[in-house]
This record gives sequence, structure tokens and C-alpha cells, in this order.
Amino acid sequence: MPKQLHLQFSEVFPTDIWETALSSDRLLISCRNGDAMEATFSLFNLNNHQFEWKALGFDENWWVTVYAFVGEIIVFQIFNDSQNIDERSVFGFDINTQEALWSVDDINVRGLNGFALSLKTKDKEAEVFTIDIRSGNEILETEEDFSVKSMSGNLILPFHYTGDSNYFATVVRFLKEFAAVDLVGACDYLEYEGLIFISAHEKLEQNLTNRLYVFNANGELVLTEVLAQHSKGLASDTFYIVNEQLIFVKEKREVKCYLIKDL
Repeated sequence: MPKQLHLQFSEVFPTDIWETALSSDRLLISCRNGDAMEATFSLFNLNNHQFEWKALGFDENWWVTVYAFVGEIIVFQIFNDSQNIDERSVFGFDINTQEALWSVDDINVRGLNGFALSLKTKDKEAEVFTIDIRSGNEILETEEDFSVKSMSGNLILPFHYTGDSNYFATVVRFLKEFAAVDLVGACDYLEYEGLIFISAHEKLEQNLTNRLYVFNANGELVLTEVLAQHSKGLASDTFYIVNEQLIFVKEKREVKCYLIKDL
């Protein structure tokens, strides 16, 4: 029997996981409870597998989301008007002190480049300015393109293949041969450290089941996990790798991590 992946940690949350964000060795987990109109945030350390804080909420409980997580600063955004996503406020949050460092109200967010956040006022003579998210102080705007860089440089994401891709057809044949699985729709695919990772959708009655398969170089299955059952649509970016660890969300409520080093 082939050697299996080692489970590093598993954590089940009481409400749905909305998204995760990564900065260095810290994993930010956002949860949302639609019935209670509550959003909470937890910070997990991937080195010692301990929570640094858990289920943190804010006064604007439902309308706050993560814009970016860079270094030790989280940029949160608050949607002031549910009918207009451009009506926003933003604030910088220090993960160590668990305190807001700065805030800017009624602003349009242009983008983030490193620690430089570009903003634009909403008045008739709109003004563009840039702040350092570590302090909130204004800085001179660079000429570089502004784009959100919220993930760690160590992050490895899978390729997403759709049905019209030649790569997708190859993955279909591979799964059919080595796992007797009929892949449909789309998939996430990654080769890393001699392992093959495939997040595949299978048609079951009127719904889809999304499963994660990991194979070794011999085509032997070393892990199978059900990511979502009774899904109505096709998912993407269903897993990622950081610091030799495979991380994914299972059934919207559970974060799981497997060690892939020295398999």
C-alpha cells in the first residue's frame, strides 16, 4: 500500500468559511453566518498549528470583508451601501495588537502594491492618493501597476482547466485510468514534489461532487477527500500549497492541512 499523506491539523468552524488569506506562515480564515448577519475572523499559525486569535468580530459585523493580508497588516473593507460596491471604507488592522491602526471613510479602492494602498476620493474633483498600510501615512504614489497582493510569495496555486482545454482532456483520461472517475466540467490540477493533485467534479444525479485526489509518481492514490457534495456549480482554486503543506476547505466548514514533505 502506498504511503499516505500525514494530516497536520483539522479545524471545524460553526459557520460557513467564506474565504482564506495567507501571509507568510499565518492563515486568515473568514467565516460568515447569514442567519445572524455576522462575520468573524480567525488567525491560525501554520508553524505551531495554534490559533493566535479566533472568532474576532467588528461593530460593522456583516458588511466587513478582507481586502488584503500583507505582512502583519490586514486591510479590511466595509461596504457602506449594499447597492453600490464602490461605497466603501477601509481600515488597517495589526494582527499582533488586534487593533485598528488607521481608517479612511467613503473612498474608492484602486489597488494594492506591496504595502502601498492606492485610494481615490468620491467627490466631484476626485483625488488619488496612496497610503502605507503599516501606518496609514500618505506616501508618494509610484508609477507601478496597483494590484492586490494578499497572498504569500510561498503560495503555490493549481492550474484551472475547463472543458475546452487540451489539458482537461488529458486529466480526464488520467482519472479514468487510475481512479475510475468520470471527470466533468472543470478541474484544478497541480504537479508538485513528485505528486499529482487533482480537484475533480463528478456528476451524481442532478448535482456535482467535488473531490480532491492526490497521486504519487507511480499513479497510486495517496489521498482522497470530498471537498463538496451536492454542489450546484464548478469550483476553482479549491486547494493550495504553502511551506510543504496542502491546505483546503472541506464542505464549507472545515479547514484541513496535510504535510506533503518527505512522502
